[in-house]
Amino acid sequence: METIYQFSLKAGEISIPEKEVYRYLGYMGHKPDEADVTRIAEGIKKTEALAAPKACYGLFDIEIKGENVVLPYGEIHSKSLAAWCEGCSRAYIFAATIGAAIDRQIKTASVRSMSEAAILQACGAACVEEFCNILNEKLNRESEEKGHKNVKRYSPGYGDLELTENQKGVFSILNPAKYIGLSLMDTCIMSPEKSVTAIIGVKE
Repeated sequence: METIYQFSLKAGEISIPEKEVYRYLGYMGHKPDEADVTRIAEGIKKTEALAAPKACYGLFDIEIKGENVVLPYGEIHSKSLAAWCEGCSRAYIFAATIGAAIDRQIKTASVRSMSEAAILQACGAACVEEFCNILNEKLNRESEEKGHKNVKRYSPGYGDLELTENQKGVFSILNPAKYIGLSLMDTCIMSPEKSVTAIIGVKE
């Protein structure tokens, strides 16, 4: 059985990129007006204060077989993942979350103002992606120290990597409820919602 590792950041140790929040809100190529800039800055500050970034991960053997990939929870068909992980014989698989407080903040805001809730949704999405970037960089360094190279992360639901089967598979091998308090509902929505699972192929 592979070892499951944990990684976390303390409150205030993550900075949400403002430009990513703008992108999630649909500001493509231009900044929002002054009032919205202020509201977004407030949303970022709230989200950074409430975020509790945690992740669990393992390093597993994988095998590429044509358009199929043999993962620790079974052989799955995904032409896109097979191409993405070409040349990889191992992969990091992780689950990450920024905690339930963000979900509660968004729910409370939605009663007062849908625009405030939308801003907080964008802040939460940018926050969990930034945490994944930090974790990704850590795993890249681990591989580089061994003379290996990681490919970019790939999540269930992207391309032709089917969501339900693979999300259940990731949860079955990582047991993130035990390590980081992250569960998977029958609808395959994660709880807390601002969470991510992903596969990172390793070229040895």
